[in-house]
Amino acid sequence: MRFFKPLAIVGTVILTTAIGLFAVYGDHTQPPQLSAKAFTGKTFQDATQLIADATVAGGAPGAIVHIRHNGVTYSSAAGVANKATGQPMPTDVPLRIGSITKVYTAAVIHHVLAEGTLTLDTRIKDVLPDETLDRVPNADQTTIRQLLSHTSGIPDYYDIRSYLFTDWRKPITLERMLPVVRRQDAANAPGSSYAYSNTGYLLLAEIAEAVTGKPFEELLKQVIIEPLGLEATYYNDFQPVGNDVHGYGTYLRPWKDTHEYFEHSGADGGIMATVSDVSLFLEALLMGDGTLRETGGSMLSEFVERAPRRRQGLGIETIISKSGEEIFGHTGDVFGYQTVAHANPKRGIVVVAHVNCNCSALSASLIANLFRAADTIDGPIAE
Repeated sequence: MRFFKPLAIVGTVILTTAIGLFAVYGDHTQPPQLSAKAFTGKTFQDATQLIADATVAGGAPGAIVHIRHNGVTYSSAAGVANKATGQPMPTDVPLRIGSITKVYTAAVIHHVLAEGTLTLDTRIKDVLPDETLDRVPNADQTTIRQLLSHTSGIPDYYDIRSYLFTDWRKPITLERMLPVVRRQDAANAPGSSYAYSNTGYLLLAEIAEAVTGKPFEELLKQVIIEPLGLEATYYNDFQPVGNDVHGYGTYLRPWKDTHEYFEHSGADGGIMATVSDVSLFLEALLMGDGTLRETGGSMLSEFVERAPRRRQGLGIETIISKSGEEIFGHTGDVFGYQTVAHANPKRGIVVVAHVNCNCSALSASLIANLFRAADTIDGPIAE
């Protein structure tokens, strides 16, 4: 009985901390909601600059907005890449795209699946060593399909303790994150429901390496980077080029400069790429004549419901607009940086945008404004 009081105190402290974090870290930006009228008579180039300017006016230090429409690209930037120096935000440097990396990781896995060594129903315990999966909840039942669709129930390696006490200046690896996973309960029974898990994508990279005998970085180059001729896409590289972008915002310190953090590492979030390279990748994956269209088709072959008008495929997300149009892609969020990357294959359009702050409301407005611009400038889709 004497343990009840300390446990209650610990629970109260955690709850109080969580409430305090929300209050301190809450998004206080003012996301712009641009109407169709704002884009009437505008070109796509006009639209990118209008959205970038409005996003900075809404509170972002800097913003990059990119549209690729039927093979033609339009890019604009506004604000600063570094608040201390006032360096203007560029449009052509590799960005920390965070969880958009998961689409790349899924593409590699689908490539491995196509070679016939594995199937979606292969259990991960039949591929990975016991010492890796020891005490990982649900690891004895989880399949590759469930990792891809975030339905494995394997806990995410992010929790309050990890946010507060992990040294984010060090690279994220499965070995470092497994202790966080092992101290948690399963999120759900395998295959029963959706529960986002970064851990699952670290495991997918381990599976790809185990089956092929190649480092994951080499697989990314072999499957995606070299075939598509991507010249500014990097994996687990802290900062591959010079005049780079500083990000702002982490728990307890909403406007801290997070440039020194290495949260953008690992197969769940470790890719840096220019907006142009990201759009070329999504185009290759999702457009009808894309180089990776078969891989993209496999990723879109199954879905689970994750929220109203949002579905999770086998490595990619779907947003269904109010008009019923399907938009495919992913968002990325690492301390101080947020990115959106989506495609509407029927329109032949890909949009990629980035803000250098932890500003989720601004990120959501970027998606809405970009596709409102597309609806207005491109006009109705011919059925």
